[in-house]
Amino acid sequence: MEDQLNELVDFLSSPRSDVRQIAASYVVGFSKPGTESFDLLRSKAEKIVRPLLVICHETPIAANSAMSTLVNLTSDTSVCRLFADEDTLAMIVSLITIPDNIIADPACMLLSNLTKIDSVCRILSVLNVGEVPGICNSSMAMDQLTDVFVKGMDKKYNKNAKFSFLASVFADMTNHSFGRRYFLERAAYDGKMPITKIMVFSEYPDLIRRGGVDSTMKNVCFEKDKHKDILDPEETNMLPYILLPLCGPEEYDMDEMEAMPEEVQLLGEDKKREQDPKLRACLLEAINLLCTTHFGRQTLRKKMVYPILREMHKVETDETCFDLNDRAVQLLMRDESKETEKDEQADTNEFEEI
Repeated sequence: MEDQLNELVDFLSSPRSDVRQIAASYVVGFSKPGTESFDLLRSKAEKIVRPLLVICHETPIAANSAMSTLVNLTSDTSVCRLFADEDTLAMIVSLITIPDNIIADPACMLLSNLTKIDSVCRILSVLNVGEVPGICNSSMAMDQLTDVFVKGMDKKYNKNAKFSFLASVFADMTNHSFGRRYFLERAAYDGKMPITKIMVFSEYPDLIRRGGVDSTMKNVCFEKDKHKDILDPEETNMLPYILLPLCGPEEYDMDEMEAMPEEVQLLGEDKKREQDPKLRACLLEAINLLCTTHFGRQTLRKKMVYPILREMHKVETDETCFDLNDRAVQLLMRDESKETEKDEQADTNEFEEI
């Protein structure tokens, strides 16, 4: 098997495109994670990554095989370091943003594997790839990825792609302060905060899309000095999109409901809560993080977050969600003192990414 694979690896760099493409269609069969052939192929990663990326720009069938191989290989983070340079990441971003590219979604999957390592996130955060007509008036990779993610909702930009896996990229990027600041600061090209473009998908049917968005919303709440912007209805106004997935069909007293954000009022008897317990936990962690500042707690009290948590608590079946709900309620219902009115240096490290 190793001799056969060595021959195929050599063919990937053949000057003949037909030979490269046939080799790519065979190599993908060796790339299934957890197999002996995968281990062999991974040992040759340094030799095949660049040729496979080149083949991704060739015929559709060969491009799909080459991209599938790269996605499989990068399930092992030791391979991801081979992609941590500007030229390679620019190639991958271009595969995502080329109009009507049939492997745009697999390329998003590849990028979501790569952003599991810090070096890739750091390069991507400042990567300039040149403007692409039809996406946005910015040459920065993150601006283009954010806007194409939004356009993917109804396949406005590429009829072959939804770009949902970019939500996982955003979640990974916001594990770092530079990524969180990106999403919470107004972009130079359109004056909008990127988080406001993606937070509207917190109840989207696609689990990958809404899951990554939920994690991104939670992660930006680690920026305690941005809590005022996050909770300001005239700025980010993120609170309703954290609360909506946690709301059910319950009716509230009029004085409670009228103080809630408008977006969560009068939701109707067919309103359903987020069904995935990990995503409910993620959103509850966001609320807990907002409770680490006095301003955050006071705002959540004024916006009647407690009644929403109270009703959720009555029907919650997941132990982790139950505990996170309980903790948030205790923070919101306690009396404030001169000490607690100071912004605590709370240990936010316990709220790990879900």
